[in-house]
Amino acid sequence: MYNRTEIILEAYPYEFTDIQKGRGAYLCTDQDGGRKILKQFSGSAAKAELLNRFLKYLNERGIVCEQIVPTKEGELLFTDIDDTKYYMRTWLEGRECDTRNREDILCAVRRLAQFHCVTAGFTEEIPCAMNRTPDFLQQEYIRHTRELHKVRNYIKSRKKKNEFETRFLAEYDCYIHQAEEVTNRLQAMGEVPKERCFGICHGDYSQHNLIFTVHGPVMINYERFCKDAYVGDFAHFFRKIMEKHNWNTGLGLDLIHTYEKVRKMTAWEHKQFYDRIAYPEKFWKVANHYFNSKKSWANNRDSEKLEKICAQEQERMAFLTMLKQRSCKS
Repeated sequence: MYNRTEIILEAYPYEFTDIQKGRGAYLCTDQDGGRKILKQFSGSAAKAELLNRFLKYLNERGIVCEQIVPTKEGELLFTDIDDTKYYMRTWLEGRECDTRNREDILCAVRRLAQFHCVTAGFTEEIPCAMNRTPDFLQQEYIRHTRELHKVRNYIKSRKKKNEFETRFLAEYDCYIHQAEEVTNRLQAMGEVPKERCFGICHGDYSQHNLIFTVHGPVMINYERFCKDAYVGDFAHFFRKIMEKHNWNTGLGLDLIHTYEKVRKMTAWEHKQFYDRIAYPEKFWKVANHYFNSKKSWANNRDSEKLEKICAQEQERMAFLTMLKQRSCKS
C-alpha cells in the first residue's frame, strides 16, 4: 500500500519528503515544509466539485477552512486502479477541542453558529442524495425504533442470556417508551418550515472536527456536508458534550445561550432540538452495535456502555424536563 500511496502522490504537483499514515489518511510533507492530507473520498466527482466551491465560499467570507488540492491535471479526485477515489486537501496545524475545557466547548458552539449564519447565503442547488427531506429525522427515528424492537425480540428468543442481554431487557421498556414518544411527536408536528431553519450543515460536527489554530478555531473534515436542519449539527455536538459532562444543566444552558447569541433559533427549532436530545440515541447505538457483532461471546464494552447510559439516566431526564419547559415557552 505504501508503494501505491507514492504512485498516487506522483499525480500531485509537489515533491513529498515525508509520508505518515494516520487513521484512514496520509499526512504528507512537501519539500517546502508544507503539509497536505490524502484521504479516500466517498462520492462522485460532482460532489467533490460542489465541496470545492463550498470551501472556497467559506474562505472568501472569513471562515478559514481546508482547501482541496487539484492534481497536475487539474482534477479534484484521483481514481486508483481499483476505482478507489482519493482527494488531497491542505492541512491546518492545531490542537483538537478539549471537551474538559469549558471555554473550548463554548467557542466550538459559537463557531458552529457563525458557520450556520454564513452558509445560509450559499444558494447553489444541492443534489437529492445530499438534501435531507423535512421528514428525514422522523423516518430515521421510526427505523431506529423498529430496530430496537428487533433486538429485543432476538434477545428474548435466546435461552441463555449474558450480562448485557439481561440488563438490556431490564431497561428496554423505559427507553422504548422514550423512543416512541419522540416518533409520535414528530409525526404529529405538522408542516415543517423550510426557510431559515434549513441550510448547509457540517454533517458530523464534534470535538474531533474543531481545532484551534493560529487563525483561531477552525472546522475541518467537511466530507459529510449536506443540506439539513441547522439544529441537527447543534444537537449532534450538544449530545456528545452533555454525555461527557453527566448532563450538567448549567453547561447545557450555557451552550444553548452561546449558540443563540450568534444565531437565534425559531420555536420550531427549539422543539426539534428537544426531540433530538430526548430520543434515546445512545441506547439505540449500543443495541445496534451488539446486534451487528458476534453473539457467541459477551462484549464487555457494550455492557460498560449500557451501564454508563443507565447511570446517567436520572440526570438526563432532569435536564430534559427543564429543556421541555424551556422549549414550550419559545
